Amino acid sequence: MRRIKFSHKDYEKFRRIQRKPPFTARLLQVFLLQSSDITECFREYDTKFYTEGGTDYYPLNRGRTWIVLLFEETETGLLFTTMRSATTSKFQYYRDLQGQEFEVTATNQGAQ
Repeated sequence: MRRIKFSHKDYEKFRRIQRKPPFTARLLQVFLLQSSDITECFREYDTKFYTEGGTDYYPLNRGRTWIVLLFEETETGLLFTTMRSATTSKFQYYRDLQGQEFEVTATNQGAQ
């Protein structure tokens, strides 16, 4: 099974689906999005995480193209996204994996 890693375990998006990594999810769709087209609400949804001191946001570089990955958590069917910086090879890699399951992991424990 493929693995997708997140920098924090306690992202807002994981709270919304009531799961914390590790868990499995199926990649439903892959999109490209210009940073200038990212709304403030989507940026907040996709990058907000919790720390012992409150909340923080994963930084998104301006002027980039982003790959948006739409996942379905396998037990509940709830949806969540993640954005990854785009390269041609990375975009093709994820497009080829649409419909497959991933193990969702995190490198940081986050807030408790």
